[in-house]
Amino acid sequence: MAFNLPGKSMTSGTSSHSSALKMRSEQNASALKKKTDYEAMQKASTKNDARYGNMSATDYKTEVDRQVASNKAGKGYDAMGVYDSKGSKKASTPTPTPVPPKSTRKVEVKGRKTTTTFADEAGVTVTQKKKNLLNKGTTTRKVSVMADGTTKSSKFKKDADGDDRMKKTTTTASTSDGKGTYVKKSKSKYDKDGVMKKAKTVVKTDKDGDGKVDRKYKLKTNAKKGTEKTVVKEGGRRTVRKTDKEGNTTTKSRRTLKGFFTGKGKEKKNARMPDPS
Repeated sequence: MAFNLPGKSMTSGTSSHSSALKMRSEQNASALKKKTDYEAMQKASTKNDARYGNMSATDYKTEVDRQVASNKAGKGYDAMGVYDSKGSKKASTPTPTPVPPKSTRKVEVKGRKTTTTFADEAGVTVTQKKKNLLNKGTTTRKVSVMADGTTKSSKFKKDADGDDRMKKTTTTASTSDGKGTYVKKSKSKYDKDGVMKKAKTVVKTDKDGDGKVDRKYKLKTNAKKGTEKTVVKEGGRRTVRKTDKEGNTTTKSRRTLKGFFTGKGKEKKNARMPDPS
């Protein structure tokens, strides 16, 4: 059996519930309208970027929808920069490298680091740092064996620019008469431009094949200074020839005993230099 509470009826309760639903619906509609108030959004956007103020309401709404879609696609809000109005990615224009005026260019090399400082066209000071890779070029090793048994092993180093930095060779062969052997070692060093700085050659000869060195020839050249020094040890005598940077040559010879100078048997300057071979 149905009944009503005193002072209230079922009809009035239903009416109140309907009014509450209507009020909530109006609030949601108002909030939705506020969220999509493109006019207010355009005014706020114009404060950040004046280009939005030059758009019509329709174009602005299209731009908002495009940026929202761009963000959902993982491209982010590009603010009219990366993508055009159709959502296509714009081609990026590479920034040209400023050409420093020679008068303001300053290069400082410290260890393996090169620092370049210059002023660009706008007068802004630019500093560029680069690690010097000249000593980190290529290394080539090669071993050759001739038909007569001569063995030659070589090692070459080049820098990142392809210029020579070091050459080293070792040659093992028989003497011309076939009775003994010799070992010749040569080493040359070059600067960063590939120009030779120093060179050294050492030849040790076992003339009779008994396993002992009978003759030692050593040549040192300093190309930068223009000097040269040759030392020959053979038959208990040490002969030295020197050439200075002016081209003057002097030769001295002394008797030796087990590799030490005896102080005897000294010859005059310009003594005869033994043959290099």
